[in-house]
Amino acid sequence: MRERNDEGVRPEAVLAVLIIVSVLLLIFTGPNRDTEEREWGNRLILAVQRGVGGATERVKDGFGSLRRLREMRVQYERALDQLGEYQGLERDLVELRRENQALKAQLGYAAEIEYETIPVRVIAGDPSNLFASITVDKGTYHGIRRGMVVTAFQDGIYGLLGKVETVGTRSCQIRPLVDPDHYVAARLQDSRYEGLVEGRGDESGDLLMRYVRKAAGPSIATNDLVVTSGMNSLYPPGIYIGRVAEVRSREYASSLEIILSPIVDVSRVEYAFILQEAR
Repeated sequence: MRERNDEGVRPEAVLAVLIIVSVLLLIFTGPNRDTEEREWGNRLILAVQRGVGGATERVKDGFGSLRRLREMRVQYERALDQLGEYQGLERDLVELRRENQALKAQLGYAAEIEYETIPVRVIAGDPSNLFASITVDKGTYHGIRRGMVVTAFQDGIYGLLGKVETVGTRSCQIRPLVDPDHYVAARLQDSRYEGLVEGRGDESGDLLMRYVRKAAGPSIATNDLVVTSGMNSLYPPGIYIGRVAEVRSREYASSLEIILSPIVDVSRVEYAFILQEAR
């Protein structure tokens, strides 16, 4: 079976119409036909011509409509592509604005801190493991060395993040404060009682403050701030560590145990500041 041509009309149909028109012309316009017959023939031919012409125009209009429909579809698909691009640009703009606001807050914090700092950005870490080291984007090339103190800014307050554990040329690893082998000399900011803060080593991410005198119990309240004491420690004094979440006093123990919620949520850290010398 023959296929239709590009315009959707069978060649056989066109040939049949031409043959019919030719036969009618021969019948009704021949020399042996009288005037009346020729007149009827002319009328019939005119009617056929008009019908064929009208059908042709309708076919042309139909094909024109299909062509316009295809063009509209192409334009529609292009518009969808452009819309997708604009939506992607809008998302990028929102993210850039968010990062800009975060960086402004970080810079404001850096201007207020009492120590020279090296700003760094977190480039690797494991959010599912609070005790894993955090990798940042600067190292010995930028003046960083092992043992430096690391802080971060979150929710309008700066806090202790940890310390530099290993250093490469252009990156270094930070051991977070919540690590169970991490110890920091600390004191309660209001009552000034001292103790030793360490990571608890569980999934809660809380800290434990030990060796606080039992006499301090009545003066400790929930949400009291705990800061670094600076006593016999590489950590300078006054850096926020956490807030009091629970106070435990055991009869057989000679000191209190205080559960702290850390100021810095390790899983949310994007930027940090490595402390250098005091100003």
